[in-house]
Amino acid sequence: MPTNTWYAHDLDTVRDMLCACIGPKWGDAPEEKLEEIRQSRYAQGKRLAHLLKINDSHTVLDFGSGCGFVTRAFCEKAAKVHCVDLNPKFLDFTRNELSSFPQTEFHRIEYASIPQVADESIDIVISTAVFIHFLYYDFLFNLIELNRVLRTGGILYFSMLDADAIDLHNPAAIQNHISIYKDSVRGDGFMLQPSSLTSIKKLAPQLGFELINTNHIGAGENVAEVTLRKTGAPDLPEWLRDCI
Repeated sequence: MPTNTWYAHDLDTVRDMLCACIGPKWGDAPEEKLEEIRQSRYAQGKRLAHLLKINDSHTVLDFGSGCGFVTRAFCEKAAKVHCVDLNPKFLDFTRNELSSFPQTEFHRIEYASIPQVADESIDIVISTAVFIHFLYYDFLFNLIELNRVLRTGGILYFSMLDADAIDLHNPAAIQNHISIYKDSVRGDGFMLQPSSLTSIKKLAPQLGFELINTNHIGAGENVAEVTLRKTGAPDLPEWLRDCI
């Protein structure tokens, strides 16, 4: 694995990227714990690679690949991996992080748009730290686009903050989030957004997915891991087709 090198980025930029990817868990100077963070996130990737049975026949899309720490485990198993992210600095970092895997491609994308990836070319989509920022409409637009790139029968895994599981009398899961939200500028791009898992379960079949599994984890168990399988194209009403 790479050593503690900052690649083309200055220290403040690396600190900002790590804070954006991993949140406050590792303190105010996460760059000082880079190897610990790398190993922790790599272990998460190994668990997901095992859970989703990634093998050398699969083309995998990491949707919001961040710093590439989780992605490394997918690269070790898959025939091809697409790393996509909105932030070019993340992609630069990830390109260096995963430079030993020639089957990996890196794409800067726009919101709910992955034009670099062909229709029905992906076997497994994994997103570990993107849907936690989504509201209902974000789920709608992004699931439509991910349906496009997935092959029929392909798997979509993501984690989200499940508003249905929040209990104000069990504050471990949300106390820090609420403090950050109160003190932030509304619309902050890194704001965590709880959404209703019940509503997403209802939305998914209308967008060409069947629910395979959900699993609640984390403090207060309000983080939901969701696994869907593509069954076909989205069944969109005409008014919605005119909007997108």
